[in-house]
Amino acid sequence: MDKVFFKKLTILYTLSILLVSIIPIPKLPFPEFNLFEWDKFFHLCAYLIMAIMWIRLGFLETGDLKWNYIRIVIFVAIITEFCQGFLPIGRYFEIADIIANMTGIIIAIFLGKSFILKNK
Repeated sequence: MDKVFFKKLTILYTLSILLVSIIPIPKLPFPEFNLFEWDKFFHLCAYLIMAIMWIRLGFLETGDLKWNYIRIVIFVAIITEFCQGFLPIGRYFEIADIIANMTGIIIAIFLGKSFILKNK
């Protein structure tokens, strides 16, 4: 896949996650802390995919793991939760969502590192 196209696709995916995360949801019930809900699985998957895309983009550019790209994904994961808590959009800040997001990112780092080590 063309590197420029993949970079645009990665940025578009990241912006899509940001947008979906701040869409107002009317009458959303106040969440209880629960790590074993489908919602958390979707968080894990969304950030796993995003992190893999950024890791792959860094690998295409340098042939190595670019930690600055991982920091972008971590920043997006945290800032979206804070925005949900502070913006008047009818959504809530959830620690369980951050845990699910970070779990996806950590899994992506391990997968990315094993892929990079395999290809060196």
